[in-house]
Amino acid sequence: MIRKGRYDRPRYPLAAATLLLFLCATLPLPYLSKAAEPSAPNYVLIFLADGGSLGQLEIARLYNRQVHQQGLVITDKVMKEGFYGSLTTHSADHLVTDSAAAATAMAGGCKAKNGVVGICHDGRIPETVMERARKNGMGIGLITNAAIYDASPAAFISHVRSRRDYGSILEQYLKFAPELLLGGGRDRFLPQSQMRTQRRDERDPILLFKAKGYHYVATRAELKEAQGPKVLGLFHMGEMSFEHERDGGAEPSLSEMAQAALRILHAQNSRGFVLFVESEHIDSAAHLTDAPSLIHAVREFDRTVNLGYEFYKKFPAQTLLLVVSDHDTGGLGLTGGASARDLKKLQSVRLSFGKAAELLGERPTLQAIDQLIAEHFPGFVLPIDLREAILKRKTLGPPFPANPTVAALGAMVARQIRASWASSGHTNQPVFLAALGVGAERFRGYQDNTDFGHHLLALLQAKRSR
Repeated sequence: MIRKGRYDRPRYPLAAATLLLFLCATLPLPYLSKAAEPSAPNYVLIFLADGGSLGQLEIARLYNRQVHQQGLVITDKVMKEGFYGSLTTHSADHLVTDSAAAATAMAGGCKAKNGVVGICHDGRIPETVMERARKNGMGIGLITNAAIYDASPAAFISHVRSRRDYGSILEQYLKFAPELLLGGGRDRFLPQSQMRTQRRDERDPILLFKAKGYHYVATRAELKEAQGPKVLGLFHMGEMSFEHERDGGAEPSLSEMAQAALRILHAQNSRGFVLFVESEHIDSAAHLTDAPSLIHAVREFDRTVNLGYEFYKKFPAQTLLLVVSDHDTGGLGLTGGASARDLKKLQSVRLSFGKAAELLGERPTLQAIDQLIAEHFPGFVLPIDLREAILKRKTLGPPFPANPTVAALGAMVARQIRASWASSGHTNQPVFLAALGVGAERFRGYQDNTDFGHHLLALLQAKRSR
């Protein structure tokens, strides 16, 4: 009897595998479409750090580790467990984008001119991520701590030639009727007979939304009790308060708005939902070169992202979690000699530079300036040249803002924590993008902000075709 060796095993498995590969290469695509069909998420969570940069995240991560002995969910969990990429941000007519053009690219997949919302540079009206999701029967939510009609959330639903056309934006919101709208901007929802309104007519959008079945809430307590299917929440006349200045008895935080949104949308939408959550405070603080407010804003944004991360952990096979910026504001970075001791100084600052400028007014006294620094900026010393700039109302010039008080405070903090600002405006730096969950692999690598929109639209189209 001849014993077969290991090299004498039948070769039929290899032949079968070769035949299978040949068939896969030659069969028409329709025969393979089921296997090649991309997976599609039921839940899409978009967390936008308006004006955010990777440098800001790293400073906030270092601050968290040194002061609070914790990291950042964005960097330590979402980026490490998922896919990481970068987006270029130029608009159709400028190398440095504004929020309107950036959000249009991300929501509709096309370049737009600065200042234009939801209209491509060639005049085409793109289908947005939210519009395609609505065709799928999915719920829609928009959250921001800016005015709810601001450019970034507006670009996901509306189409206007000027980001200042707030009336048209609100009319399109009303027509589209997203399941959830939460943010600031009550000033455009009140008729002109009401105090502090910005409207020039007697139209009452709040009543109109109520007539369409919306539950209207205006305080933190009311939001906690809110039930769907549709909720309109307006918690401030304009942009909501910075996190470290927020009246916790009246205004909800960004994370509290997101928590309510996830609860309401998940309970009411069996076919899934798309939720957009924006932190405008990152951009606002950077425009003021206000490093303390910026760090507080990034930390609150990270707490908000953590809610999305926890939701993803509950439904990993159905959720796509995206954390992204639209553009960098400020070009902030630490310079040589920066230390943990320097960063810890930021913890004690509980007043934004804008509020500080309001307190001092246009004719500050030396006594008022010294009292402001002592009470609200412990650990910091205002140098003579910056004190003189405030007293004599002298601008410092770039990179600091025009307001002398804001500029002087920005320069004081930057010098004493060894930080550097490139600008008080937007820059052209590519921005971060982290993706986790269903379809996340599409978002890795170095891409354009229009690719962000293309990928989301493709994933939602795949869901629709199933």
